[in-house]
Amino acid sequence: MLDETTALQRFDAVIRTDKWTSLFPALDELCQASIGHRLFSCSVFQMNGPESGLASRIYTSDPENYPLSSLKTIVPNRWTDQVIVRRETFVANSVDGFADVFPDHAFIASLGLGSVINLPLIFRGNFIGTVNMLHEAGYYTEERVERAKQLAIPALLAFEVSPEATVQASQERSG
Repeated sequence: MLDETTALQRFDAVIRTDKWTSLFPALDELCQASIGHRLFSCSVFQMNGPESGLASRIYTSDPENYPLSSLKTIVPNRWTDQVIVRRETFVANSVDGFADVFPDHAFIASLGLGSVINLPLIFRGNFIGTVNMLHEAGYYTEERVERAKQLAIPALLAFEVSPEATVQASQERSG
C-alpha cells in the first residue's frame, strides 16, 4: 500500500496528463492509501426531492461481486436522512449498524465486509453522489473517517470530469 503523500502525488500526476479516461481508478488508489478499503465504489444521484430520486453505481473496485448498477429508486430511511438531507458522512462499523439501510447487507457480509463509510459529495450546493468504502468490521475509526472527509476535493474532481459520472448526469438531465 502506498503512503498517503505518495498516493496524493500520484493522483496529482494522473490529472496533469492527458492519458486518463477516468479518474475513478486514481481516486480508488488514493482512498486505499489514505484510509484503506476492501471494496470501493462511487454512486451518483438524481434528486427530485429531499429524499426522493434515483441512484446509480458508476464505479466499483470489484465488478465481479459488486457490479455497476442502472438507476434505482432511492428508498427513504435513516441513511438518506443523514447522507442526502443532512449531508453528513455515514459510518457503520458492523453489519448490524447498516442492515436496516442496505437491502443487500447479507450479501455484503458474505463478502467478509462489516464496516462502511459513505462520503457525501456536494457541489455548488447540490448533493451529487457518494464515495463508498467497505472493510472488515470495526475498521473505520474516527481518525480514518476524518481522513476520508479530506478526500472530498479529489473525489469531486473525479465526479466532475470522469465520463461515467458526466454521461450519467447528461442522461439524467435529458431523461
